[in-house]
Amino acid sequence: MPKKIAWNRKDQLLDKADELVLKADILAHESKYEEANEYYDKALEIVPGNADVWAFKGITLEGGLGKGEDAMKCWQRAQQIDHEIAEAVDMTKEEDGAADFEGIDLESIHGGCRETIVRLMMKGSPNKR
Repeated sequence: MPKKIAWNRKDQLLDKADELVLKADILAHESKYEEANEYYDKALEIVPGNADVWAFKGITLEGGLGKGEDAMKCWQRAQQIDHEIAEAVDMTKEEDGAADFEGIDLESIHGGCRETIVRLMMKGSPNKR
């Protein structure tokens, strides 16, 4: 019986984290970046090992709030957790003034984070796909 209670609690926490991330995403979409950042922080208290949440927090900090240093810390954390995100971020680094996106396997990067990374990469790419 205690195992079932523990799993129920874990499921409840994961549901709460998903709810917080969804709220953060909506706020970021509405350009309410400070509030979005607060919700990402709350979600990260529950799921500190979720690379996608770290990545989205970084995107919000950089793109919405112009906090590049803080965003970089989030990206570094996401990279430590998920090698696919690390590979995607590495592909966005500038070489000779242009980002190099060749060789990235976009299909192997999961879900919404992949879509956001693709959008960011294409935004600065002279060779949009």
